Amino acid sequence: MSELGNYGITLTANAVHAKQFEKKFRGYNPDEVDDFLDEIIKDYSRMQDLILKYEADLAAIHVELLKNKESYDQFMIKRRIEDLEMKVFGEKRELLRPRV
Repeated sequence: MSELGNYGITLTANAVHAKQFEKKFRGYNPDEVDDFLDEIIKDYSRMQDLILKYEADLAAIHVELLKNKESYDQFMIKRRIEDLEMKVFGEKRELLRPRV
């Protein structure tokens, strides 16, 4: 499992769910706040799951690329060229070519 803290994520869905707020006179409607926080928790959980899924997918791709050194080298060359194009042109070179 990934460390989501590597992405600057300091809260988990459970931490949001467990958070308690002090009640004040003439404050917000606690039921409305709870309902909204429940929506946030659901979305936050989905985002965390997606991050973990994409990390696993990326790791699997790297494993496959490493099985074939030539494919891996071609992949890395293409990636470096794309990085250079971004620095030189501000976007990928193929986007600058006229459409036919």
